[in-house]
Amino acid sequence: MIRRSASAILLAPAVVLAVAGCSQIAAIAPVGGDRLAEVRYAVNDVLIEEGIDILVAPVCTVGADEVTVTCEGSTGDERTIDATSEVESSDQIVVRVGDEVVYEGSLSAVLERGSSG
Repeated sequence: MIRRSASAILLAPAVVLAVAGCSQIAAIAPVGGDRLAEVRYAVNDVLIEEGIDILVAPVCTVGADEVTVTCEGSTGDERTIDATSEVESSDQIVVRVGDEVVYEGSLSAVLERGSSG
């Protein structure tokens, strides 16, 4: 009985460390991944940076050309959110809210800002 209690006491800190490690891995996950995921993370980061109230989070899809990624969602005040990244080798993304371009520039720059806190 004492042996089981001692094992449980020794195992508890290991479980806590493992769980903490998982959350740290999840925090850096947006830095890697496929193009669709990178565009989705960047769009969300831009919206958060700009303080835009999101009603429906943008859903991103890859176009028929297998390169273009488009995302669509909506804001709390019912404006349309749309984003496009058209050329795989290019690092460009355009994010619009309604008729306003809220970001046009480097995809990787947005991801780097998001990963640095």
